[in-house]
Amino acid sequence: MRRLAIRYIISRFGGSAVTKDELKEVSERFNIDINYFVNYLLSRGYIIRVLRGVYYVKTIEEIGLKRAPDVFRVIAKGLNKLNLIWYYGLFTALRLNGMTHEYFNMIFILNDKVIRSKTVKILGENVKFVKIKPALATFGIIKSDEIKFSDPEKTILDFIYLSRYNKRLKPHAEEILVEYGDKINWAILCSYIEKYPKSVQREVLKHEREGIC
Repeated sequence: MRRLAIRYIISRFGGSAVTKDELKEVSERFNIDINYFVNYLLSRGYIIRVLRGVYYVKTIEEIGLKRAPDVFRVIAKGLNKLNLIWYYGLFTALRLNGMTHEYFNMIFILNDKVIRSKTVKILGENVKFVKIKPALATFGIIKSDEIKFSDPEKTILDFIYLSRYNKRLKPHAEEILVEYGDKINWAILCSYIEKYPKSVQREVLKHEREGIC
């Protein structure tokens, strides 16, 4: 029965995200204990935990070829399953925008609900969830299939905004604004800036030389 249940899971959910409730329905259908079933699927590499209660189910090709799926796609599918307002931001957005080729050993996810004091491991990658106001997560987002990340202008504003709450980000925020100030579209940045607190606006205006804001 377990083998049949696994085949069913892969054929129905392979390449997509699944909730524990959906796995429970399958386990009950095949008369298997849900906790044993989930732990078995995880230990054998059939599924990948994204967050508690949400998993990515590998495709038959990924299983057969022992090929690790793309971590950005896996996370995206899991977060979309949860109906979160989210996007890849900060250092991760710099990388996805092609603004830097430096490797930063953490994936940053900005969202409206999930917050974790510690990083979580997904496919061996350190992942940091940062909670922001929903109103700040609905603009300046580039979408590539299921993957979403902030555009260069919003990325810079997010650095400045979040550095107010995280002192470790402050030197990076200042460096990034100076380094990329002549490479961004100031008209776009200035159209976003009113959505941020006055303190962010003041910091940006120190470096704005176009007379647009």
